[in-house]
Amino acid sequence: MKKINLLLIPIVIFAFMTAGFMFAPASGNDGDFITWTKSDNTTVKIPVKVLNEIKVHFTSKELPDWSQMSPDKDGYEGTRTLELYDYIRSQGIGAPKPVIVAVMDSGFEIDHPDLKDNLWNNDAEINGQAGVDDDNNGYIDDFHGWNFLGKAVALNLEVTREYARLKKEGVSETDPYYADVIKEYNTKKQEDKETYDYIKIMNDELKGAVATLKNAGVTTDPKKLQEISETLKGKEKEAAEKILGIYLMAQATPEDMQEYEKEYENKVKLLYDLNFNPSDLIGDNPGKMDEKNYGDNDPSVKTSSHGTHVAGIIGSMKKGIGQAPFVKLMYLRLVPADGDERDKDVANGIRYAADNGASVINLSAGKYYPNNPQYVIDAIKYAESKGVLFVVAAGNEGTNIETRLNYPPKFYKEGGEITYFPNLLCVGASTWMKQYDSNLDPMNYSRKSDLCAPFSNYSNKVVDVFAPGMQINSTVPGKTYKMMSGTSMASPVAAGVAAILKGYFPELTPKQIKEIMMNSSRKYDNLLVKTKELGKVQFATLSKSGGVVDALNAFKMAQEMK
Repeated sequence: MKKINLLLIPIVIFAFMTAGFMFAPASGNDGDFITWTKSDNTTVKIPVKVLNEIKVHFTSKELPDWSQMSPDKDGYEGTRTLELYDYIRSQGIGAPKPVIVAVMDSGFEIDHPDLKDNLWNNDAEINGQAGVDDDNNGYIDDFHGWNFLGKAVALNLEVTREYARLKKEGVSETDPYYADVIKEYNTKKQEDKETYDYIKIMNDELKGAVATLKNAGVTTDPKKLQEISETLKGKEKEAAEKILGIYLMAQATPEDMQEYEKEYENKVKLLYDLNFNPSDLIGDNPGKMDEKNYGDNDPSVKTSSHGTHVAGIIGSMKKGIGQAPFVKLMYLRLVPADGDERDKDVANGIRYAADNGASVINLSAGKYYPNNPQYVIDAIKYAESKGVLFVVAAGNEGTNIETRLNYPPKFYKEGGEITYFPNLLCVGASTWMKQYDSNLDPMNYSRKSDLCAPFSNYSNKVVDVFAPGMQINSTVPGKTYKMMSGTSMASPVAAGVAAILKGYFPELTPKQIKEIMMNSSRKYDNLLVKTKELGKVQFATLSKSGGVVDALNAFKMAQEMK
């Protein structure tokens, strides 16, 4: 594992002191800020959470591929999948049965070297006539899945769409639900606008620093600047320190920051656009929920790395990355690169997967306002009837989703009683450490967190289990790899382990797979961990199972059930 270069520490401190970075007294949480001194000697307080957001966006690999490692053998709180495959080989266990996993996400590089051999093929369509629905499933030429978003790349938020709908219907703003929608819309819009303003302030300073160094014939590459910063003087030294300050705090180069500012500007404009109707771009009939064949047959849109990353965690051929490298990946594009997925697309994606042979579905997305939750509930029930496990991410707000509900629905009411789906597995995100250890996290990617990732949602009634979800290495477009964090990464880890169980024990039902994964999860008795909202709590209280997915434990438990 790469360690911090101790020789850089004086440079880092010096950069913070002289380039305008000054930490306010604080504990290191997202509520902290740094004081940024601008070129005109005025100051502005930049929230640490903004720097963390940039850091997550541009982070570089500083950890091993830990998600499948073993706490005892490797020192990382992974799923023990590598150990499981060693066990399978030692026992002379035969090859698994074929398993199709549907990945519902933002677009995919289906020809990535470590994904292309695991591509699901719809043979009836591939060997059929172009422009004809050869398999009579309602979708024409769906060779490897479907793109429910068509040409749309990003969408607005569901709360924006709800605001527009209620406004159009003439609902009074005194209506409690409408008032709540307006409040949430204005709050989120203001938060994103403030983040954009902070990014722009930092960028404006960086542009001046870059110009100063270029005029002096000095490199603007932060890595090279670290080597020569002590030799610079005057304005060049100040300029170098500004660039180094951002790089060392947020892992972003000046070029990265320029790109990020443009992305964020476009994001703020579209997410809150009350006049944007996704159907105008997608071409579907918004009044017909069970519509088929809208969008197009190409899920390989590469505008976002998210979907390719999620797919790799499940089924990459690269050792230590793909949990189940034997699966076939069915690609369903229905999550926008920015904005919220639509309930119509989620439900239709679930039905498509269930009708076309998937045993496991992964959805690494979620939102806090629904449009038609009942249509999604009916689809999840339909998937259960077809023997399909639906794995979903718990969400990244660090909150209790028992009191702040998020969607897709994790339960429904029947006869006035709450009923949890027997085929839905809700997954929170864990880190590689039981308790924070600077030796295991020299770059502080965990933000000094313990086993519970600092962003992970939780609930001992709604979240079923935790799985590795921070600094997870996987495939991304460009035929390369990147570490990313989120419950979006934890969910496919669990989906991959579920696929292993289905492959080696094909008779297992979705309910049984869910129960095995929960009951066999690795427990941490009396382990106190930091959380965003609760402070220090018992890790066991953050989910129903109280544990982290353990592939080896799950496999052995499934063996005992035979």
